[in-house]
Amino acid sequence: MATLFTTSLTHAGETEDKQQTRAVIEAQLEAFKQGDSAKAFSYATPNIQTMFGDADTFMQMVRDGYDVVYRPASVRFVKFETDGMNALHAVQMIDRQKTLWNVYYVLQKRPDGTWRISSCETEKAETNLI
Repeated sequence: MATLFTTSLTHAGETEDKQQTRAVIEAQLEAFKQGDSAKAFSYATPNIQTMFGDADTFMQMVRDGYDVVYRPASVRFVKFETDGMNALHAVQMIDRQKTLWNVYYVLQKRPDGTWRISSCETEKAETNLI
């Protein structure tokens, strides 16, 4: 997923985009923590919402397939890239079993100017925690 973007993607509003997109990710993580499936679902793009149909189905998918995102023990934002309409956040998360993960969020800017999460991919980090 990280290969979709290059380090040359920059624009004037990058700092604002970085803050806004990070806030969306953090808000969705908080909604997962609170068990608020409707709120968590609201941060997904319309395509993702259509794919899963409803908030409860979406929340079940996250619980079953993305435990590190559903209940991270630790979250650290490590890299950001944007072209103004799409953004990539590389995030390191530690799960409840103390495993380190690289998590890649892609967000899309909506016509109303808000950002929504269009994908989230996880991979176990190659190094172990000490």
